[in-house]
Amino acid sequence: AKRAGLGWTGKNSNLLNRSGSFFFLAELIIDLELDYDNAFQNDHCGTCTRCMDACPTEAISEPYVVDGNKCISYLTIELKNEIPSSFKDKLDNWMFGCDICQDVCPWNRFSVVHNEPEFAPLNGLLSLKEQEITEITEDVFRIVFKDSPIKRTKFSGLKRNIDFIKPVR
Repeated sequence: AKRAGLGWTGKNSNLLNRSGSFFFLAELIIDLELDYDNAFQNDHCGTCTRCMDACPTEAISEPYVVDGNKCISYLTIELKNEIPSSFKDKLDNWMFGCDICQDVCPWNRFSVVHNEPEFAPLNGLLSLKEQEITEITEDVFRIVFKDSPIKRTKFSGLKRNIDFIKPVR
């Protein structure tokens, strides 16, 4: 995408353009000869380090270097084992994924909220109470997250994440 001229790589390793980093990428497979676009050569992050400073797990160890093993998105979505105890109290309430590095990026003040229904929160999901989430059963999980990306982490992964971020009482 960068080589196609769609943006530059931010210090958080996400693709950015003048509208921020919240956008969709698509690809067309065609049999036409097209002129090449120019790749972005400029880095428009400058001296900004907001994404690095905001990352609670210090996954962005230096500009343009993300230690995936420390990234909350990896820990809560891709990791199949237990979350290492060294991350206790660093995940806040993130039980699936994380957008902190994008949320703090100044370029995202130019982003436009999409109106794509396919990416809207599922009915009833936003109205779940904390107790309903922390005590979710596998049957409820299958119903509530049937068409959600959250099913990627599976019920066991979501329960692991919930238990990990839950305060000890």
